[in-house]
Amino acid sequence: MPRTPSPARAPRHDGLVQHDGDPAQRDDGPDAAPRPGSRRRREPADRRRELLDAAARHADEHGLDALTPAGVAARAGASKALVFHYFGSTAGLRRAVALEAVAQLEAAAVAPDDRPRPERPALAVTAFLDAVEARRLVWQDLWRGALADDEATQAALARARDHLVLRLTSTVSATDDALPAAPRLRLIAAGWVALVENVTAAWLAGSELSRAEVERLVLASAVVLVPELPEPARSAVLATARANSGTSG
Repeated sequence: MPRTPSPARAPRHDGLVQHDGDPAQRDDGPDAAPRPGSRRRREPADRRRELLDAAARHADEHGLDALTPAGVAARAGASKALVFHYFGSTAGLRRAVALEAVAQLEAAAVAPDDRPRPERPALAVTAFLDAVEARRLVWQDLWRGALADDEATQAALARARDHLVLRLTSTVSATDDALPAAPRLRLIAAGWVALVENVTAAWLAGSELSRAEVERLVLASAVVLVPELPEPARSAVLATARANSGTSG
């Protein structure tokens, strides 16, 4: 005659269900709450973001040259192998931090198109100094030559330098990407950006100039671009330079 099925046992108080002849099994359905002490598996993008945030904080406190996978692992409570898994090498880790700093600078230095054209140079300089000051040790190391042999970092820095000139000269909308191809303008612009970076680095290192004085100096120095700029940028930059010159009156 047919066997009568044994009745299923009620769940135990510890969350286990035991069936006749079977060991106790945990009743973990898709909606079950996490067990005490258990850790949910993070998505790779989230884990990488967590490690990159830890790396950025470490670099902001100790400089880019002091950034190592071991230091990030200790800070994030992760293994050094996991840091290498996401960033590949010490140079790759430093590159990721540097590229994020450059991207933050570019995003900050975009003056809205709805602001009057004469106001845009000052807005760009203010945003530039804000972004650099917020991550001063990273920028000081970059300007001293950290990652000088890293192509991705140097390409990003070149774009950021072009964008700074674009914002200062006010010749284009905030979404344009490149300087005009005129060789003379590109050459003088490269020299001017180097001047701006040196002045800013000296200020970050403890120059006697105030923040306001540095802003005025950078704006006044843009006068070197004037001979190579087309109108209306030429008149706008000349007016800005004169307004911020120590000899204006």
